[in-house]
Amino acid sequence: MVEGLYIAASGGTKQLKKLDALSNNIANINTQGFKREMLVYEEKKSSLQQIPLNSIDAQGLLSLQDGDPAVSYVQVTQSLTDFSQGSLIKTDSPLDVAIEGEGFFAVDTPTGVRYTRNGNFHLDGLGQLVDKSGNIIMTRSEEPILIPFGTREVTIARDGSVFGGSNLDSDPLGQIKIVKFDNPQTLEKEGEGFYKISNASVKEILVDDAKVLQGFTETSNSNAIHEMTKMIETVRQLEAYQKIIQSIDEADDQSVNSLGRVA
Repeated sequence: MVEGLYIAASGGTKQLKKLDALSNNIANINTQGFKREMLVYEEKKSSLQQIPLNSIDAQGLLSLQDGDPAVSYVQVTQSLTDFSQGSLIKTDSPLDVAIEGEGFFAVDTPTGVRYTRNGNFHLDGLGQLVDKSGNIIMTRSEEPILIPFGTREVTIARDGSVFGGSNLDSDPLGQIKIVKFDNPQTLEKEGEGFYKISNASVKEILVDDAKVLQGFTETSNSNAIHEMTKMIETVRQLEAYQKIIQSIDEADDQSVNSLGRVA
């Protein structure tokens, strides 16, 4: 009977983690360049004797060991990011850019280099191309892009090269640095749509055939209807696990009281 509690608890724990991921996806539906989070589940097998009473760790995961193959539990093993392309929205702002296909913008932040798909850029007080938080957009030469005061027109080519001036007289100002990774899942997600390298063995790769669109931004790839539908399903399943746990607990209570009266 007690083993049933752990089976239901493992299912309920999975639903709680899924609810957290869905909530984050929904909260970032309007965040430009946001990539939705997905969870990976795995079957775990263990005997009751090997499961500690405090078997839920700091991440909300059941700590199970291989044991009796007759009993199975469910475990959230990892979180993955869906790096599929979001919709590209035309803004007509000359400093808005979007990457069509793979790649990330490299941004110089106070805590180090970060990577993002959010191309909503503007100029700071010095005329440097920065993101919405004032972080400098990096170029291939590791220098900021400086737009001279009084520049009438800014043009950003498909390869990320930035030109200032006019159609008849444009000066090259730098090329936006766009990088990719052999396995983007190795990147660690931060807030504000940023990713960072958390493993020293992971190296950025310059994208030579980048497809940059000027006057566009990329929306979140999180779909509101899909995420809300999944959230409703998850809440109902969580409630079902809670009822199972409650039923088992009531049955245990009745068994103890009945045995007590017989004794």
